[in-house]
Amino acid sequence: MSILTALRKKWNYSVESPGAGRLVYREGNREYTFPIYEEDGVLVLVGIPSEQRIHFFFNWYWHPRDFPAPAGERILPRIAEHLRAGGVAVRVLARADGPAQELQFHPELFEHRGLASELLEAAGYSWFSNYSSIDLMHEDYGLEISGIRNETDVKPILAALRRGFPHWHHTHVTLHDHGREPGWVVAISMFPPESCASGWVDEN
Repeated sequence: MSILTALRKKWNYSVESPGAGRLVYREGNREYTFPIYEEDGVLVLVGIPSEQRIHFFFNWYWHPRDFPAPAGERILPRIAEHLRAGGVAVRVLARADGPAQELQFHPELFEHRGLASELLEAAGYSWFSNYSSIDLMHEDYGLEISGIRNETDVKPILAALRRGFPHWHHTHVTLHDHGREPGWVVAISMFPPESCASGWVDEN
């Protein structure tokens, strides 16, 4: 990211990478954190921020997560320009809107489910013994682990998933005390959740 550090001196904004799966864009007193990851040699920038902050009186404060179209039309090309200036291929991944969102299908999530199973196994959690299922969430581009029997397992399971998917910034935890798969449910996704059940709590 040394190239980005040099480039930002030319502009009234900055682009930084504070860690795996995260890119931070600052403009004036506003800060946006975007998911970013590499796929087939291309950097994929997710076109909706997972976090927003605003700076007032020497402190940063969380800001509502609405991201209007004019802001995206200004910010995303700037970030892509910075990255491409360093010789990197960049693709912006936008979320489908309206009815098309409900029809989203991401076949690669089946591979991600296999990776999640391996991550949980390595962390000491096995299917049936500690949880009942791993379900795909195509609308939110994520996974949902259901039927977790012990509350003490929730945080370690979530930590294992975060290590495997650092660009999936949205996490949710809830308790289902009835139904086919009673127990705790952990969900992790790349897009802000819109398909989760009522009563879920955003852990970000």
